[in-house]
Amino acid sequence: MKEKTGRPETAGENQKVYFVVIEYIKELVKEGKVEFGGRLPSERELMATLGMSRNSIREALRTLENMGLIESRQGQGNFLVNHMGKSLSSVFSMLLFTRESDYVEISQLRRFIEIGAFLLAARNASSQDKEILRNILEQIDAASGQERVVLDKQFHDELIRISGNHLLSILNEALSELFETVIYDLALNIAPQDWDRLNDCHKRVYQCLLDGDVQGGMKSIRDHYNIVDQDIERWKDGKADKT
Repeated sequence: MKEKTGRPETAGENQKVYFVVIEYIKELVKEGKVEFGGRLPSERELMATLGMSRNSIREALRTLENMGLIESRQGQGNFLVNHMGKSLSSVFSMLLFTRESDYVEISQLRRFIEIGAFLLAARNASSQDKEILRNILEQIDAASGQERVVLDKQFHDELIRISGNHLLSILNEALSELFETVIYDLALNIAPQDWDRLNDCHKRVYQCLLDGDVQGGMKSIRDHYNIVDQDIERWKDGKADKT
């Protein structure tokens, strides 16, 4: 970027157009002219400001939409949004389908996210947050089948939300999308006795949150994902036997 002139530097010969557009959007946010949920300048305004063709601007906006940074609304324009979780979910799904990653690695990533989230949640959780977790645990006790799988996911999602860390929430959103499209079948096939063990881990995590027991909470999360990883391996072996 050049010295402040009110406009960002236009694209160099080898610079991707969308880099210039995103830098301009960052300037607008920095100056308080646009915020998340707010409408971006029109294509015509971007063309005039950045000195680019309509095709270049449209290509840049499409790229940013695919990245989950903007949303195009017919008849209204383009809006600054945070849909990065959905974008990352597509990346994770592709890594799974191309065998560049696997379910165990996804579980490991979720484990690391949740341990970090618990460290923050132990410090940030309000009485209302704890009550929400307690209610979910009570519902899990009375649930079975698909309902139990959904409630299990809600418990983990809520714990990460309580952390208050937006980056952890974005990663969790990506993995949640992946769960709904790919891993749901795996969760349904967890051994019945392991569901009891998993729910015991949930309860220990909750109790450690109440007690401020960080080490105990982290251990309970590790125990939880150790069980999940074992079930993933059994599930994979079962699928392999059928092929």
